[in-house]
Amino acid sequence: MLEFNSETHTYKLDNVKIPSVTQIIGGAGLSDFSKVNPELLERAKKFGSAAHLACQLFDENRLDMKSLDPALEPRLESWILFKRDFGITEFKEIEKQVYSTKYQYAGCLDRLTIINNELTLIEIKTTSIMPKTTKLQLAGYLIAFNEGKKFNEKIKNRIAVRLKGNGSYNTESYNDNIDISAFLGALALINWKKINNIT
Repeated sequence: MLEFNSETHTYKLDNVKIPSVTQIIGGAGLSDFSKVNPELLERAKKFGSAAHLACQLFDENRLDMKSLDPALEPRLESWILFKRDFGITEFKEIEKQVYSTKYQYAGCLDRLTIINNELTLIEIKTTSIMPKTTKLQLAGYLIAFNEGKKFNEKIKNRIAVRLKGNGSYNTESYNDNIDISAFLGALALINWKKINNIT
């Protein structure tokens, strides 16, 4: 059974603490925000979370447009435009928690939908540039979601969409299996560091 503590952003699987996808990537030294101003970083995290929530509420038909912060309007417009351009009318999953019993980690994927008749994983970003580690993040979600599933139930494609402040967007597709190997390598590294008490 998976448990998630939203305050500490930690997961437990069968009452055992396990790392998240983002913690694995950071723990392997692949994303480092130590040189970023902490206040700016916190502000960016809060804005990203708010934009994610706005998109989620919109997709679930629960968004009160009158209460939407004007700063978030262009990001929501970007998301609506992306959905229209890709012909997305519904989602299989929205903000879905996934975990791997085989590899002992968890995470929360943004969206699952059908694009071109194939199950597609979508990651939403509001960053100024698309982080290079996004491909590893999506690989982590894919591994966890696909675990134990039949071929026709598995994610086939991975897309990241960056919502821009001017109401437009850009996308990147990731279908290279080396991303999967790299994510598992990062997981192996943080497990090795843990065993050897290396922080």
